[in-house]
Amino acid sequence: MPTPNKLARVRIQTARMLEIYSLLRDELGGANKIGMQSKERRRLQRAVDTIAANMAQLAAQLAAATETPSAVHQDGSVDYPGIGRVNPTEARELEEILDEVLKWHAELIHNEVGE
Repeated sequence: MPTPNKLARVRIQTARMLEIYSLLRDELGGANKIGMQSKERRRLQRAVDTIAANMAQLAAQLAAATETPSAVHQDGSVDYPGIGRVNPTEARELEEILDEVLKWHAELIHNEVGE
């Protein structure tokens, strides 16, 4: 079983990524309104894209673990690399959080491109 410490660290890191992502998105949205230089807007966008890429990578790692038969146990718990064994509820929670953020990011990008 994972130490509660490892899972807590993953949750904290995910929450931090979400918080920074949200702050950067807000800053980027405000940058468009106040006429920030395009160089600064690109820098903010790269930071947002980096966080989204990190979340996508984590989501891919979690998905890969659930697709590995030896990682999924009969009780539904999953062995995640670097985390350890996570119960089914926590595994779903982690995957759902990342999935929703990535969908949100894709929607924001789609809306920006469509404008």
